[in-house]
Amino acid sequence: MSSMDRRRFLQVAGVSALALGAAGTLAACGSSDSDGQKSGGDDKVGPLKLASSSSPQPTYLTQVAGPVIYGEEFGLKMTMDDIVIFQSHATAVQATLSGQVQAVGASTMAHLTVAAQGSPFKIFQPFSIVDDYILVSNGKATTIEEIKTKNVTVGIDSLGGAAHSSMDAMLIEANAGFLVGDLENVQGIESSGERQAAFGTRTVDVTMIHPWQAELAKQQGVDYIVLSSMYEGLPNYLNQCYAAPTAWLEKNLATATALSASVIKASQVFSTDEQAFLDACKKILTSPPSDQILQDDFELMKQYAMLPSTVTGLEPARLDFMIDLGKKEGILTGDTVTAKSVVDGRANEAALKLVGSASPSASAS
Repeated sequence: MSSMDRRRFLQVAGVSALALGAAGTLAACGSSDSDGQKSGGDDKVGPLKLASSSSPQPTYLTQVAGPVIYGEEFGLKMTMDDIVIFQSHATAVQATLSGQVQAVGASTMAHLTVAAQGSPFKIFQPFSIVDDYILVSNGKATTIEEIKTKNVTVGIDSLGGAAHSSMDAMLIEANAGFLVGDLENVQGIESSGERQAAFGTRTVDVTMIHPWQAELAKQQGVDYIVLSSMYEGLPNYLNQCYAAPTAWLEKNLATATALSASVIKASQVFSTDEQAFLDACKKILTSPPSDQILQDDFELMKQYAMLPSTVTGLEPARLDFMIDLGKKEGILTGDTVTAKSVVDGRANEAALKLVGSASPSASAS
């Protein structure tokens, strides 16, 4: 698994300030294969290069562990080297639209943003329904309302990112009367690891991180308060998905199906088999947390159905919730983006037949 930041991507791709609309044109007109590889047809699983908007975390390990550990069961042979990590949702999506990779795992809101630009781009497989994200404070704000009234420093990723959108959803759920965009003292920090570092050094007062990262901050001397959690208050949320250009999906449905099947299989295993989950974390993660932290994550994943193991994630009500959130954030306007228009459910539906699921008919299309 390799890592690439925005500047490095632009150098490799030979572009600068790549607009989403232009990238969509590139994807539609040119080959969506990377490194000159030839993808398989509709009935053949071909090679696959994936982009990821962030480093894998235990609670959405399926994004990477699905294809790497379970992909071969469905004809998809992948290693960690076939996944490029971009610590930015926007850059990861751009890499896919410009043909550097074939599909991208990123926040649902990032994908909806691309669809709103008119790019030929579809969500086809969720890998994280909700996450263990918690909204934490170092005590300068003791309630959600005080985030604004006390003008504390907030560290969050950019608009459209998974943490940003989930924080906005939490603020809406709490009837706070404001969104992240209404705050004056915000620092843009894209990755949860960087946000944890900033929180642990008191560079920011409030942020969205994972519980084990909050515990790391506590070890640094920051006694944190949990203001809200993503998994308890957002039942219709859809956190992260795989998406791809429509031209690639049309020509490579078997490959997309194999990827979807591997994610669903990993989701089912990791929601029921604690040891398999622990073993996968130790295989995939560069610096896995302690067994106790991973066991806590397993219990949360099982209790709150964080992975697409019993639901597809493509339920219309869930997609409608995300679209409505995007409108409130100002990302989406009008009615051009709908639950049906942003999804290509064929790979998911075919994958469910291969793997089996408790809700095989719950997708939007």
